[in-house]
Amino acid sequence: MRPIVMLFVAVLAPCAGCSMRAPVPSIEVRDAWARPADSAATTAAYFTVLNHEKATVTLQSESSPFAGSVSLHESMEMDGMAHMMPVTAPVAIAAADSLVLKAGARHLMVMELTRRLTAGDSLPLLLRFTDGRDVRAVAIVRAP
Repeated sequence: MRPIVMLFVAVLAPCAGCSMRAPVPSIEVRDAWARPADSAATTAAYFTVLNHEKATVTLQSESSPFAGSVSLHESMEMDGMAHMMPVTAPVAIAAADSLVLKAGARHLMVMELTRRLTAGDSLPLLLRFTDGRDVRAVAIVRAP
């Protein structure tokens, strides 16, 4: 019995400090959600993109199989009136930094929906970066 215990200790001891967590992706999307909307309508999606790399990454475009068009927009207030404009240039995310998309600021406009979105549904999104990488995300549909 003693040799089996020694073998067990010898094999598992090196892993005593090992973590069983999955590795963190180099570009991560967290807390993605979207507003409910009717078919052929428009919704907004919100989330945070975290850049875990040691270099800047640049978001080039966005898409969804449920929409005819998806684009980054920014809301702002000018002269006491709310305005929204598309962000036409790629968006750089510095190393170890994040891009936060939220109501009243930068967000995704998901237009020409091919189906109705109700609370609890999932909205698949694809983020394309200038280095050719694609990052997939799923926004959960919920009321604000």
